[in-house]
Amino acid sequence: MAVTSLIYGLTMPLLALVLDRQGVDAKLIGLSAASQSFAVFAVAPIAPRLLRRWGPARLMLRCIVVNIIAFLMLPLFDSLYAWFPLRFVIGAAGSTLWIAGETWINQIADERSRGRLVGLYGAALSAGFALGPLSLGLTGSEGWTPFLAAAGMMLISTGPLLLAYAVSPRVDGGPSGGLPSLLWAAPTAMLLNLVFAAADGALLSFLPIYFVRLGFDEANALYLLAVLGAGGIASQYPIGWLGDHVDRRLILIVCIASLIAGLALMPLAIGATPLDWLYVFLLGGVLGALYNLGVVLLGERFRGAELATATTLFTVMWNLGSIAGPPLGGAGMAAFAPHGLPLTVAAMFALYLPVPVIDHLRRKRRRKRGDT
Repeated sequence: MAVTSLIYGLTMPLLALVLDRQGVDAKLIGLSAASQSFAVFAVAPIAPRLLRRWGPARLMLRCIVVNIIAFLMLPLFDSLYAWFPLRFVIGAAGSTLWIAGETWINQIADERSRGRLVGLYGAALSAGFALGPLSLGLTGSEGWTPFLAAAGMMLISTGPLLLAYAVSPRVDGGPSGGLPSLLWAAPTAMLLNLVFAAADGALLSFLPIYFVRLGFDEANALYLLAVLGAGGIASQYPIGWLGDHVDRRLILIVCIASLIAGLALMPLAIGATPLDWLYVFLLGGVLGALYNLGVVLLGERFRGAELATATTLFTVMWNLGSIAGPPLGGAGMAAFAPHGLPLTVAAMFALYLPVPVIDHLRRKRRRKRGDT
């Protein structure tokens, strides 16, 4: 799963930088990034069925092979329009990997340690996000080198899957309701993933460009993006531990409010000084905690085959956010230059904030009444 997030973390800034260098408009760059997320609608109807048939490990191995082939085809067809179908294939394999991985981790977790276990899982994801732009900073965005490096890491990732083949859990039974009922059953987690993905997609696609326009060179802009991911790695286990001892929805509210404030202050905080690294690290830590909390909230509500279907919807919401996020980020940059990106992302979180607040207050009232 670290490699799955690495491919996402590398593809977004790599292809955005290549297209920007070719003079492609920011809105078209955003649409190109969004095409990678449309694929989830093709795999969502069949992913739970494939999980029941093959189990997580076998399904993930097949998806990695597809990803390697599609990723190596990108430099062969160095064109905006050729990348649309290739990114669709990469998105289909990546979405299925995501569904299988999250079903696996939530299936083996229990409530006493779910936050910490998901925290370790989230740290692996964040490590991938950090390694994506970091490896891109080392290899540069030109030629075959970044594509070959990513394919090599994907190939290496099959090793742990082969070792875990025998202990991959079974996914039995069938869901008790359709996707709309699952959305209604866990709106805080589902909508969180939507907003998180929109914000993450916008930042991954345009934060390097934003930093370059503020005066950073390309390598330092990518290193700052890697620091954002490093913050996400560092925060996962502490937030997971906290989520095993404190109301998880309250933690979520604090994180969302902190992100709104931090993003709104980004135009003042970034000034080509060593403090930039600390600021971006802390921002990444809070941002990375959101995904951890979403997975934990999902796992505390669903089990078995219903968990597989709920995880599929969770991934659909993530991809919907990934579709909307880059175009919104590009439009915000164009409309409110030069600081439209952080302000647009802050507005996304501000629109979501009432959802966990209402959920927290409702649960608090139910606890006072003694309801289960």
